Amino acid sequence: MTLEPTRIRLARERAALSRSALAASLGVNERELAHAPEQLGHRLAELLDCSPSYFMLPATCGIDTERIFFRSPRRTSTVQKRAAAAVGRTGVDLYRLITQNFALPDTEVPDLTGYSFTEAAVQLRLDWDLGCGALPDMMHLLESHGVRVLSLPPELDAVKTFSFWEDGQAFIFLASMSAVAQRFALAHELGHLLLHSSLGEQGEQLAAAELEADQFAAQLLLPALSLQVRVSDSLQIPQLLRLEEHFGVPAAVILTHSRACGVISAETYCWLFQELSLEAPADVQPVTSRVFSLVFPSLQLDHRTSTSVIARELGLREQHIHELTFGQAFVLLTGQNQQEPGEVHRGHLRAL
Repeated sequence: MTLEPTRIRLARERAALSRSALAASLGVNERELAHAPEQLGHRLAELLDCSPSYFMLPATCGIDTERIFFRSPRRTSTVQKRAAAAVGRTGVDLYRLITQNFALPDTEVPDLTGYSFTEAAVQLRLDWDLGCGALPDMMHLLESHGVRVLSLPPELDAVKTFSFWEDGQAFIFLASMSAVAQRFALAHELGHLLLHSSLGEQGEQLAAAELEADQFAAQLLLPALSLQVRVSDSLQIPQLLRLEEHFGVPAAVILTHSRACGVISAETYCWLFQELSLEAPADVQPVTSRVFSLVFPSLQLDHRTSTSVIARELGLREQHIHELTFGQAFVLLTGQNQQEPGEVHRGHLRAL
């Protein structure tokens, strides 16, 4: 019996290994790798950091990289894109298992192709009844409208963020960064999902789309009316940092958008940017998914399943599930008292 070749390819791409490098590590040629016997399963699993059962699952493939909106498409290598696409497929499969136990909202992101970034930001606020002030927690807002948000494993932090549509559902993958940077990144990816579902593959279109997604995010998070009543040429760094906290938007973005809206002069913009560069960078802050904060404790409490069971069904390590869920999927630490499910150990207490 041979192992599923599409699974070998996907695990290899996730591990950022070339076919020749993997074949050399196994001591086989590339032709043999395409028809690997079942006996190679454990060695493959060790090299590609997954379970041997992964290669016995049905055929699969990564998300088509041409359908993924990458934060820096030109600076993201082909190897990184393929690794991200493989992680994207794992995220889709994870949500498929979650929705077998929980009823989650379908994605309610309107198709605003053809709108300007300003029109799209206004229309979304109307559609989602968001008013004209500062928005609530961006991740919780997206999840309430059916967007599936997952975290990127550390080895893909350089990719920063990416998003795509799959089977009518929107997915966003987010790297570790400061809270305000994450908030802006989520709004940026939302802009892609709204505006660019029919995007072509030309480099000029991709560059224009990245700029437009940035402009949409700034317009959504910082409505011009709110800026006009709060920002002027008398703006100082302490006020700017308070605005950053109020809107949850990086101070640099506030300055850039304020300049674009004409509420501060070029001189004020340049001076504040210089002053801002002297401020200490914000700390990376953990974010919390409302979906995962409900799902994993409930699964654990009801004994329906656990992180280890989900990992086994997907043919992955528990750590992979932990990394995809902002660390909210429970993972048991190995130790001398670890035992298999159902195994009973007698206590070691003694009367003195």
